[in-house]
Amino acid sequence: MNIGTKQTSIVKVPEASETPEVHEAPRQASIKMVRLELSLAIPLIAWFIWEASFRGGLRGITWAFGFFVVCTIAVDLIPMPAWENIELSLSFPILAGVAMLFPPVMAGAVALIGTSDPRELRGQVKIGRALWNRSQMALAVVAGSVVFHHVSSHGRPAFETWWVLVPAALATSVTAYAINTLFVAGHAAIEHRMHLREVLAKMHGSQPWEFLASYIGLALLGAVIAVFYVRVGPWSVVVFLAPLVFARQMYFRSRALTDRLADQNVVLQTQAERLEQLLEKEHDTVDELRELNRMKGEFVAVVSHELRTPVTALIGYAKTLQQSEFSENPAMRGEFLERMERQGDRLLRLVENLLTTAKLESDELTISVGRVLFEDLCREVVEGLAGEGSRALVDVPSDLPVLHSDRQLLGRVLSNLLDNALKYSPDGSPVELAAVANGDGVRFWVRDHGIGIDAGQLDRIFDRFYQVDSSSTRRFRGAGLGLSMVKELVEHLGGSIQVESVPEAGSTFTVTLPGRAPMSAATPG
Repeated sequence: MNIGTKQTSIVKVPEASETPEVHEAPRQASIKMVRLELSLAIPLIAWFIWEASFRGGLRGITWAFGFFVVCTIAVDLIPMPAWENIELSLSFPILAGVAMLFPPVMAGAVALIGTSDPRELRGQVKIGRALWNRSQMALAVVAGSVVFHHVSSHGRPAFETWWVLVPAALATSVTAYAINTLFVAGHAAIEHRMHLREVLAKMHGSQPWEFLASYIGLALLGAVIAVFYVRVGPWSVVVFLAPLVFARQMYFRSRALTDRLADQNVVLQTQAERLEQLLEKEHDTVDELRELNRMKGEFVAVVSHELRTPVTALIGYAKTLQQSEFSENPAMRGEFLERMERQGDRLLRLVENLLTTAKLESDELTISVGRVLFEDLCREVVEGLAGEGSRALVDVPSDLPVLHSDRQLLGRVLSNLLDNALKYSPDGSPVELAAVANGDGVRFWVRDHGIGIDAGQLDRIFDRFYQVDSSSTRRFRGAGLGLSMVKELVEHLGGSIQVESVPEAGSTFTVTLPGRAPMSAATPG
């Protein structure tokens, strides 16, 4: 991040219950990181020792050297967290000024000795990581000092002319900043196995250009510190640093607060969008429940009417037969009994449909598989239609494959399709029941020549309680359960159903059944 960027590494100690193999990979990675850290620290420290011992690079150390070391230590004791285990130090302007005031070797020595971290005292930073932090900062300061003295060596002394000092100070800061940032980001990228660009983005926060601009401004403050030290004296540096440190700490805290607020805003925005989706879904659910409630209300009314009609007829015929003029007339008695039987069959079919629908809705319907001769079943269902059965034209070959299915449920499918076809056809109009072999299964269809169905309603006719004509003046009886029950029964038997229809020309319902019903939903017959 800057000349004061440091890293820490807190290594977890394996618990007694954990096996050594679990921590083998992290241990190897830790060893590699230590080698990387020492590969920079040892050569750099050796170079400082060589310069001090044989080349006189640290000759002439005065109290000014110790003064800036103490200033750096004091400021470094108040770092601010940046990302993960990377922290920002406020010593940037001090070390920038040191790079301008001292020769490269001496400036690097100030950084190496003065750079500190309170976590070192708490044992949160290992020796290898501490040496790495100090070494990369010292290297950055050395490079910045080399650049400053090279730029300012041409023309008049840098501290006497601002047009020389400002470019030299900027070049110093950019150089030191770039070296420090690359070392720290590269170390973090290797440690966390991330891309270098991703690490840099996390280090610089949500407003990277503002962050960089602030440190360019700090470069000029480093130049101001150097000028104050040269022209006024050390005490001016102390007076200047106190408000600077306070201001920078307030900046970091406000930036951290801004980042947290930005993150919270993102979370709130996400939650708001999620809430909006839930509310929309809730509205759809409410609308669906209202529609279902309306349909069930209509269903209750229709079922009440459908039940009342045959019951009223039965009661009426029974009362009529009690009268002597009808009870003693065999012809009238036979006709009334036939009508009573027809109404009783109608009532029985309605009750059976209601019970079957209830079992389907509660997922309690099981099928009993047995041998089914489709031709015989068709004949039985048509005979059960009583007087209406004469309108059914049956074309079912006798050599169809024997089905292994539920005879009762399949009969209910047939009877409902035929009843539906007869209901929506003109009086006296025939309906057709035909079948063909389909592999080891059967495909059959029921065709009528009635009112037909509009194309826009074909997708809804299998919905429960739905009727093509749902007006209060509708001509056709029914509770709106037949086709929905047929579709569910066919699917339970492992088959499928399709419908083709032309308005005012009739409809054809085609059912395809396998030779054997699925055993997952069946019980042995």
